[in-house]
Amino acid sequence: MDKYIGACGCNCSDCRIFKKECDGCYEIKGKPCWLDEVDLEICDFYECSVIEKNLNHCGECPEIPCEKFWKNKNPKWSDEEHREIVETRTKLLKGMANK
Repeated sequence: MDKYIGACGCNCSDCRIFKKECDGCYEIKGKPCWLDEVDLEICDFYECSVIEKNLNHCGECPEIPCEKFWKNKNPKWSDEEHREIVETRTKLLKGMANK
């Protein structure tokens, strides 16, 4: 299966619920099943990049990595793990934007 990269740079195809409960942010218009866990109605990355800025993903935004990337930290991750994840996602998305 090809990799499915979401608007925020997450590799959706690695997720345990991808193609079972979720088809990816573009197909579900930024409304994944976990939104109630974070008290949102729409994914803030999708809303900002795709809806508000009319971009394909965050990598097309000159502000990447913005504050959303730094604030969106899984509590299970160390600060170092989080920094590496943000840097990896940023690099991936910028690469997609340059294609």
